[in-house]
Amino acid sequence: MGVRDARSAPRAAVPGRAARPDLLRLLAEDSAARGLEGAPALAWDGGSWTFGELSDRGASAAAWLAGEGVRRGDLLLLALPDSAEWIALFLGASRIGAQVALASPGVPGPRLEEAAGRLGPRAILSELAWPRLRARRLDPEAARAAVATRDDGPAPAPGRADDPAYLLLTSGSTGPPKWAVHRARDIPACAATYGRRVLRLRPGDRTWSVAALPTSYGLGNSCYFPLAAGACAVLAGADRSPAACAAACAAHGVTALFGVPTSWARLARHAAEGRVRADDLATVRLAVSAGEALPAAVWLAVERSLGLRLVNGLGSSEASNLYLSDRPGAPRPDTVGWRVAGYDLRIRDDAGRDADEGELWVRGPTVMAGYRGDPAATARALAPGGWLRTGDRLRREADGSHTYLGRMGDRFKAGGLWVDAARVREALEAHPLVSAAVVLPVRDADGLVRVGAALATGRAGDDPALRRAMRDHAAARLARHEVPRALALVPALPVTASGKADRAEVARLLAAAASPSLGREPAA
Repeated sequence: MGVRDARSAPRAAVPGRAARPDLLRLLAEDSAARGLEGAPALAWDGGSWTFGELSDRGASAAAWLAGEGVRRGDLLLLALPDSAEWIALFLGASRIGAQVALASPGVPGPRLEEAAGRLGPRAILSELAWPRLRARRLDPEAARAAVATRDDGPAPAPGRADDPAYLLLTSGSTGPPKWAVHRARDIPACAATYGRRVLRLRPGDRTWSVAALPTSYGLGNSCYFPLAAGACAVLAGADRSPAACAAACAAHGVTALFGVPTSWARLARHAAEGRVRADDLATVRLAVSAGEALPAAVWLAVERSLGLRLVNGLGSSEASNLYLSDRPGAPRPDTVGWRVAGYDLRIRDDAGRDADEGELWVRGPTVMAGYRGDPAATARALAPGGWLRTGDRLRREADGSHTYLGRMGDRFKAGGLWVDAARVREALEAHPLVSAAVVLPVRDADGLVRVGAALATGRAGDDPALRRAMRDHAAARLARHEVPRALALVPALPVTASGKADRAEVARLLAAAASPSLGREPAA
């Protein structure tokens, strides 16, 4: 799709001065109109709520939050484990017009506390102890108890669709995490674009997601995509391992399974090794991958071991949605797909000109208002005309599909020569024992930049023979300056709350692995 096509494409309506949507009311009215009040909306091991029950519990959550002094426009930091009560509290906060900052307790403590400190919330609902934060602490147990009661709650708070409503914490993979501010209108728009036009979920569907609720990907997969479709979200517990995923699919009849390349690679490997039965996933009709680059080898491994053809897509916390995606029924292993209706796309080269290869810019109804408390970062990310600079490098193909080439910062110089991290990663992931890789620049004892790589091999402990094999594999496929000098071999890559590879943690692993590795030239 050229720039001319993008500009002429239909766009989702943006209700600039419209009233703030009451998600609870919309949910209740829609489920009632479709006769779904008694149908399951949320399910988990040991329980479930119908749509009617979810509406009631969300109203009770709104009443409790209001009773605790949370008012329209107040900033509430919500950092609780995933649960049905979490969703009720999120919907309840929406009803009273509070802004909710979503944080996963699974984020490493120091990073989360630092991000929370920069946020400056009015109130905190979390079991985590942050003694340095000066904000009112709400009792999580009291919140759960209140949700279990029946209270019609306050009337919806007045306001506009453009009011700030929820904040998503970016992954912080390459720097300090930032808080992306989203408007009240964004969630209905997410459901109307990717959810309705691509996923096409329907009543009777059941979803399960490897991504946690406080992330952009998880919030869609386990909250507004299924609920807006009249489907049921099966909530994952703390265990999101391949075994737990397979068990959830078998027990709940999951039909739409959402993962990231790292989780799909682990699931495929477990199936190939007989630790997961493909029959446990027999009800899955829609398998979706997003969050990071999907290697073709992982796509093929999933099809071979599980009989599933992954639908791959690309989105971001800054857009709170996917704006590129394959189409169910016609997925491909080598693309992040086509434009999602409702979004405009353009690709800009290094000179800032429209091109077929370069940085992807996105415009649409769910693009963030900016980063809270960081005007400089906001100015770098948002361009005039409502465009979001994604920082992703893509190539537009002749058929309008898009090939992901990596992050804009994935090119760096080592030994005075350019290194394309995506090219190195693809070469390393071609080894049959490597399910995923992350390639980063590291510095040697002299401060010189070299290539470092963390490889997920499924094996615990350091194996010198495997390390040599990986270096030989790399040397046979890459230029001399591209061969990793620092290698970290791990059973699985560390991941963020959204399931993406945790590049900050990988950087620490490589720093620890660098000392004995960098002083020697790799084999030619």
